[in-house]
Amino acid sequence: MYSWEIQQLMELKNYIIYVDEYLKICNTSPQIREINYNAFEDKFHIATDDRYDFNFKVKKKERK
Repeated sequence: MYSWEIQQLMELKNYIIYVDEYLKICNTSPQIREINYNAFEDKFHIATDDRYDFNFKVKKKERK
């Protein structure tokens, strides 16, 4: 995923994405420069080579 695609997903999901979406971003984005996790806020941070910064939460899907 390119940075602009990640931006669209984050805005669509209100910066709370599922684990599978997070893994897809990490595995398919050639522009990711840095990934951090802040345990105190329970938030992830991704920085890209083209100067995008994302702060978001990751949640698991609930089983039915």
